[in-house]
Amino acid sequence: MKYTTHLVEDQENNFYHVVYEHATEQVIDYFFFEDDAVEYTLFLNKGGAFDGFTPKFILTEIKYPNHNEVLNRKFESLLTE
Repeated sequence: MKYTTHLVEDQENNFYHVVYEHATEQVIDYFFFEDDAVEYTLFLNKGGAFDGFTPKFILTEIKYPNHNEVLNRKFESLLTE
């Protein structure tokens, strides 16, 4: 499996369902609803988008410039617990 879905809490106590890409070790996207995250994860695991190797520059967002970075750090801290 190239992508998985995980529940993550940010520093403001908001919960997100994140789609994590294992090969690049980065959060690809985040959703408020689990169904949306699972649907997107299934799409990606079937070869959608970059098929497991999303370039980092693709994940830059204008609306929330540091959000993926924050979620990546939070996700990494959960893996080391």
